[in-house]
Amino acid sequence: MTRPMLTQLEAATACGVSRTTIRRRREAGDLPNPVQDEARGWLIPVKEGLLAAGLRLNAPAGPDVPAADSPAGTGEHHQEHGHGPSNDVAVLRTEL
Repeated sequence: MTRPMLTQLEAATACGVSRTTIRRRREAGDLPNPVQDEARGWLIPVKEGLLAAGLRLNAPAGPDVPAADSPAGTGEHHQEHGHGPSNDVAVLRTEL
């Protein structure tokens, strides 16, 4: 039985981190048992590499950063009927 192996990009996607993070951890020796393949580059075993290093598969990605030209990115929030992020925060503060 062959063990599942992921490229650095596949590993990064599966763990919700950047490819650079996977590369840096591999280079630092934090990802056990990497194998270099001529065709696919560095391959990281799932169980003996990613999971052993404490990474989680299908980890949720970080929060989305709004584009600078979007209402959320410019601080311009259009609220209708008293709903929206700032009103939600005010309600939560009141409850505290």
